[in-house]
Amino acid sequence: MEETAAEKTDLLRPKRIFLLGMSPMPFENDRKVYGTGIRTWQLAEPLISKGHKLCVCNYAIPSAYPEDFSSQFFKDFRGCSSGKNGTYGKNSPGEKVGHSEINIAEEINSTVGKNGPGGKGDKAGHSEMDGPGETSGPVFGFEYNILAKPDFENLQTLSLLLKEFNPDCIIGATFYPARMAARLVNSLEKGVPFWADLFGHVMAEAQARAFMDDDDGCLFHYWNSEYAIITSADIFSCVSKRQEYALVGELGAAGRLNKYTSGYDFSTVIPCGMPQADFEHKKNVIRGLNGISDEDFVVLWTGGYNTWTDVDTLFKGLEIAISSNSRIKFVSTGGEIPEQDINTYPRFLEMIADSKFKDNFVMNGWIAGEDVPNYYFEADIGINIDKNIYEVKLGSKSRILDWMRAGLCVLSSNVCELTEIMQNERAGYTFLPQDPNDLAEKILYLASDPEAVKNTAELGRQFGMENFNFNVSTKKLQDWANMPVFSPDCGKTRQLLFDREEALKNLDSISQKQAEMISARDERIIELEGVLKKGPAYRIYGYFKILKRKLLKK
Repeated sequence: MEETAAEKTDLLRPKRIFLLGMSPMPFENDRKVYGTGIRTWQLAEPLISKGHKLCVCNYAIPSAYPEDFSSQFFKDFRGCSSGKNGTYGKNSPGEKVGHSEINIAEEINSTVGKNGPGGKGDKAGHSEMDGPGETSGPVFGFEYNILAKPDFENLQTLSLLLKEFNPDCIIGATFYPARMAARLVNSLEKGVPFWADLFGHVMAEAQARAFMDDDDGCLFHYWNSEYAIITSADIFSCVSKRQEYALVGELGAAGRLNKYTSGYDFSTVIPCGMPQADFEHKKNVIRGLNGISDEDFVVLWTGGYNTWTDVDTLFKGLEIAISSNSRIKFVSTGGEIPEQDINTYPRFLEMIADSKFKDNFVMNGWIAGEDVPNYYFEADIGINIDKNIYEVKLGSKSRILDWMRAGLCVLSSNVCELTEIMQNERAGYTFLPQDPNDLAEKILYLASDPEAVKNTAELGRQFGMENFNFNVSTKKLQDWANMPVFSPDCGKTRQLLFDREEALKNLDSISQKQAEMISARDERIIELEGVLKKGPAYRIYGYFKILKRKLLKK
């Protein structure tokens, strides 16, 4: 079907996109930048670069902001995608205010700027928009609201921001923001097309969490939130093909695979991505420090130690390798994740403290985000190690792509789809999950062959840049944003969504129809037996009886 002139015109028009996500995002240079913040920027940056107008409302992850953090509103946030601090102009930031004081209707129109993300000052008072200062790279601009939990979970706050912005569509970037987006969409009188980004399979995460806590109490909460998303969104994105199939199963259970959606593509894969900008090596952070020389072989860990991190295999494998080669040193940045896992990292530290090789471990904890890339340039390999569980099998690893982007050779347990792709493309090295001997063997091999490490690192960088950059990985999202549409079953009755009473009535109707079918089948069997087993006269009677039933049916 050919597009009408109006459709072609609308396709070319920049859209107004209301995006809920997580902060800090990677360009903000805060001390902790989690995968959810990187993911939010992965979805937002290509849309901004294509000329769309975005209003980004992000949840401020508590452990990445000061304890007294209060919501901040930026009408026209300006920054640079080089990875350095954003800069803010006169007409950008709104007042830094607490949620109990805020008057959103007035605040979102504020032109007074005092505090940027994380408390960094802006350049308020100038007569025109300030440029990016000393930063380099493409300059971006968008409306940016960094919300403390009371405001992020306040539908009135979100509704006022949405009403003021008047978007063409809504995007929920990662699970928690997608859950809030679902609540927001369901509260609107007039619907808005809604894209939900399911950054990992949440029920697999719930299983891992339940195991760590030895308590299944969290399962209902996770499923209730997931159900709200999958019954509300028009289209979804997943981090892997594996997760996409798991999502299809959930959609079927929720009644979304119905007569209206037959042939409709509910989901697409947006793998973890990497920005195009290169990392810079600005200062020495490893070599010549903490007893590490230029001749040592440095195994690097960066980021949080979450529920899926297999610290037991990591520790045992490193001890085996170090016992054979004392030049092997383990350097770590990052640590526990207060919102998710506060047990794994401290337990790892306890293992190290009791090890006779404890001097070969350099544990830096969380460091400033802007300093992390320096470690990539001074390490020999980056290591990722996961438990062999569904959460990992269905998910992906953004830290691996960070290492690839920097040209750091990757060694990972082969559990998720990304590591399988990496292995098949020879863009990195893998070892068997939960096998410390195989891990030690791979580390020792790589320590003995620096040329192989160097060549694989370069292959990994090229492969990653070509296949996982933000622009390539979000192509289908960009296409949808050009012409946002509702799903075919939007506003339609879904048979699996009856309440209990309606479901029971429906069950009675189905049972009655099944009973009638069984009765009719039994009658036909008796008739056929009469024709086949009786004498000639009874057979003629049987034929007439069947003919009569068919005539009456007509």
